[in-house]
This record gives sequence, C-alpha cells and structure tokens, in this order.
Amino acid sequence: MSSTETSDSGMYKMMGFVVLALTIFTLFCMLMARILGSHTADPTDTVMRKALMERIEPVGKIRTAAMAEAEGEVAAIQTAAVSAEPKSGEDLYAAACAACHTAGVAGAPKLGDAADWGKRNEVGLAALVASAIAGKGAMPARGGSSLSDEEIERAVQHLTGL
Repeated sequence: MSSTETSDSGMYKMMGFVVLALTIFTLFCMLMARILGSHTADPTDTVMRKALMERIEPVGKIRTAAMAEAEGEVAAIQTAAVSAEPKSGEDLYAAACAACHTAGVAGAPKLGDAADWGKRNEVGLAALVASAIAGKGAMPARGGSSLSDEEIERAVQHLTGL
C-alpha cells in the first residue's frame, strides 16, 4: 500500500466520523425539540385566552355617525353644532388665513396693508369672496380650509376691511 492510499483512507474514515457525529447531533436536536415543544395551549384555558385577546385587540376605534346614533349621541352632537355661535371674521381669519396673509407668503396680500388691497378691493366683496372660494394663484380653494361660503365671506370682510 502506498502512502497516498493510507492518507486517503484516513480522510474517508475521518469524514465518516464527522457525518456520524452530525447525524447523531441532528437526531438529538430533533428529539429535544419534540420533547420541549410538545405542549400546546389548552383552548379552554381562560387565562391564556384572555392574554391572547389582549394582545390582538385593536388599538383604536373609528366612530361613525351610525355608531353614535346607535348609542343615542347624535341628538346631543347636532344640538351642540346648531347652538354654537357663528365665528367672527377675525376668528375665521386666524384659523384659516393668517398663516399666509400675515407674512405675505407667495405674494398673498397682507392684513391691513392698503397698498396690497387697494386694487383688489375695487372689484368688490362678491368677486373677492368668489376668488377665495375658487382659489387664486398659490392659494388653494377655500384657502385650504373647510369653511362654508358664509364663513369665507366673513373672513374676507375682516381681511380686506370691506
């Protein structure tokens, strides 16, 4: 026998031991996994069920008018909305218009600046209100707010001084 045959057979013998050791290790891991992981949750266990339900419950709810109606709250909401005093032009301006018209953002005419409002006021209040409702230049429709036509008119009156 030559020396290469001896070294080859030693290598094959070592590879056999490695494969055998890995096989035994794999079988041991599979057995331990089966033993340790064999317990399943009892579906009638109330403590585990409650813990599960707490983990998967939604973090918030969306209230719709139908839900409020079902709970008898619509009348109270509508009464509060109807009985609310209409906001003044100054309040509406502060809520929706001041962000741009105080600083003159993107060429917006400033509050109380006669030079800015001189030619604009010549077209009249109705035209200015229509322009605010439709949007003009960089200003989006309704100034980017959800104000009603009457509220926009009050805000324009305050802003222009008309």
